[in-house]
Amino acid sequence: MTRGVERRLQPRIEIKWPVTVLTTQTTIEAEIHNLSPSGAFITCRDVPPLEGSFFIIIKPPERQTISVAGRAVWSTTLYTNESGTSLGVGVQFTNITLGDRRFLSELVKAHINEEKSR
Repeated sequence: MTRGVERRLQPRIEIKWPVTVLTTQTTIEAEIHNLSPSGAFITCRDVPPLEGSFFIIIKPPERQTISVAGRAVWSTTLYTNESGTSLGVGVQFTNITLGDRRFLSELVKAHINEEKSR
C-alpha cells in the first residue's frame, strides 16, 4: 500500500458499533471504528482468518442487526499491554443485501453532509 494515497472507492465515516465475527472455528466480539457501504475497519482481541470469508453481525444502535459476509484484506497489531493485544482488521464486504448497502450508503452520505455543514 502506498502511504498517503487513498485507494478506497467509497468514503468511510468514523463510527463505533459492536460487531460479532463468526468464523468456522470461533466467535469474536469486536468493534467497528470506521465504515463504508463496502467495508469496515474493526478492532478485536482475536484476529479472524486472513484466508477465506467469515460472517459479521453489525449491531447499529436503534436498528436491527446487519449480517454481511466479508474477508480480511489486511491486519495489524494496534497495541500490546498487560491486559492483552488489540488487533485492527480491514474488512471488505463480499456479500451484503441491497437494503443494508442502501442503509449504509445513506448513513455515510448523511454523516459527510453533517460534517460539511459544521
